Amino acid sequence: MPIPSPFNALALAAALLTSVNAATTSVQTYPFHTVGTSASGASGRLSVRTLSPQQSVSVLALRGLTPNRAYVAHYHALGPGGGEACASQGPITLGFPAFKADARGQATVILRADPARLRGNLGAYVNVHMASDLTDIPLCAAVLKVAAAPSKPAQPPVTAPRLTVKIGDNVFQPVSLSVVAGTTVTWVHAGQVTHNVLSLQVTDLHSPDLRPGDQYSFTFKTPGTYTYYCSYHDGMSATITVTNR
Repeated sequence: MPIPSPFNALALAAALLTSVNAATTSVQTYPFHTVGTSASGASGRLSVRTLSPQQSVSVLALRGLTPNRAYVAHYHALGPGGGEACASQGPITLGFPAFKADARGQATVILRADPARLRGNLGAYVNVHMASDLTDIPLCAAVLKVAAAPSKPAQPPVTAPRLTVKIGDNVFQPVSLSVVAGTTVTWVHAGQVTHNVLSLQVTDLHSPDLRPGDQYSFTFKTPGTYTYYCSYHDGMSATITVTNR
């Protein structure tokens, strides 16, 4: 199949981009910039128009290429390294028809594709390669300027630690407990008679009378060792050691 002349290809591209069926869509244009030194004077633009939910047209209008030289062009997805799209080294997602620059170093290339194949990161940028050496990339057009930052998984809310002390008849269980500052300790009455929780060292640690099933909570904020007791029962005491985080 003969390769159309730049004039005929450009006329066809113009017809596609201004077709009646596409009257309600807009053309997105992205400039090419030089990447290597093999075509320092090369330039051009990528024009993309969505004609329908099933069809889009991408047109490359290039100049300053090596005359009569064969080229290929591809859409690339964003690479895993992030950063500027053309430098992200993403994988090829869609190829343009192979083409050759004319005697003036110009070329117009048309690609029809399902828009779904260009959405998101799939059509992040277009590279123009030398057909004889795909590592030689004279031109690149960035569709997405910068790779999106990877999303961070949502972190669960930080909650203060909580511990429970059981109040039995004439005993606190455990009788010795170590917690970090900021911990809330809850005393749960599991006995049969009235008890309370008091401390001479921490005046705020002062529960009301607790009856079976009642609870009382206190948050320890300052490091230290604290003794607490029940005023109704001799010898019913325990200690809590509070440490730094």
